[in-house]
Amino acid sequence: MLDREAVKGQMSDLRSELNCTTPIIVSKDNDLERLDKGKEKLQQNLDRVRQRIRQVGVILWREGV
Repeated sequence: MLDREAVKGQMSDLRSELNCTTPIIVSKDNDLERLDKGKEKLQQNLDRVRQRIRQVGVILWREGV
């Protein structure tokens, strides 16, 4: 048979742990969101650079370089 006081203690410990980890999870989620936005900006910059490289390549090809 389970000791009620032991179970209550475990539940209290779990609640405390949950209260401590919730802000960490929220913070990590915010970090991931910020990193996703940064990744998106980098991808957009990369796409622009690739497009510009293609444009320069076409210009050089037309000039016979």
